[in-house]
Amino acid sequence: MIDSAQHELLAKVASMYYEREMTQNEIATALELSRVKIYRLLKQARETQVVRILIDWHIKRAPAIEAQLIEGFGLDEALVLASGATDSALLLRQIAQLAARYLEELLVDRSSLSICFGSTTYEVINAIRMDFQVNVKVMQATGSLSHALKEFDSSALTRQLAQKLGGEALYLSCPLLANDARAAAIIREQAVVARTLEQVRRADIALVGIGDLHPQTSGFVRAGVAESAQLRAYREAGAIGDMAWQIFDGAGRLFPCELNQRIIGVTLDELSALPQTIAVAAGSRKAAAIVGALRSGAIDVLCTDEETAEHILRESV
Repeated sequence: MIDSAQHELLAKVASMYYEREMTQNEIATALELSRVKIYRLLKQARETQVVRILIDWHIKRAPAIEAQLIEGFGLDEALVLASGATDSALLLRQIAQLAARYLEELLVDRSSLSICFGSTTYEVINAIRMDFQVNVKVMQATGSLSHALKEFDSSALTRQLAQKLGGEALYLSCPLLANDARAAAIIREQAVVARTLEQVRRADIALVGIGDLHPQTSGFVRAGVAESAQLRAYREAGAIGDMAWQIFDGAGRLFPCELNQRIIGVTLDELSALPQTIAVAAGSRKAAAIVGALRSGAIDVLCTDEETAEHILRESV
């Protein structure tokens, strides 16, 4: 986090550069700073989201594949990006934009949205338009990580999204991972945690991502929640993916492991009971995990790209 003085400086430099269209040299002269310093300040402004740049891509959907996914998995809706970008980072941003536009159509005043954080949902939040305002309650559906990557800093992102929408933030004031199952049960029973979880269970909409438990790239490993060897052992025993930090098998059933018992947040059964759960996931490597997630019955709307959708359909045969 940055202090108010640094935030003010970043905003000033960003305004001069993006709104007044001054060059970096002109800003450096005006503020009596070096050009290198101005460059670094502009970079920091983007990294800390003092400046948010949103590119509105032209989105083309693949209705034939969407219909197959809806029929094959009993979905309410499928959002499939047609002929997505070959660059994986750009592809993810385009899929996130598709999900964000759909979410903007759903959100109305006084509705509630619970968020399960990860790299995909992080991109969806960034893709929501700055001028889209609606009085909603944004709820943190899983606990916080003390040393999280930016996409897993769930309390900060809950606050940012609520501010962006002009709504209210509700925080889950507890860690994501307890020391053991007994400790997790005690934390869930604490009044402040129990009240928040009860509201999360009554959300109108939930936004989730889907992970594939890859031993090197999984969010569990990157966020320091689990070791690679642990995920590898789970995969060998039949685990296929994760959603809302809950690990499941190929049939979409909760995988019997200690890690699931230690996670504090919304469960797969609770997601299944919500009016609408939107899952956003992409990458052919994730196809088996996405199929498992779809079989769990927790997902009402899937947002992905055409290539991933084709792999999902083949994997489900």
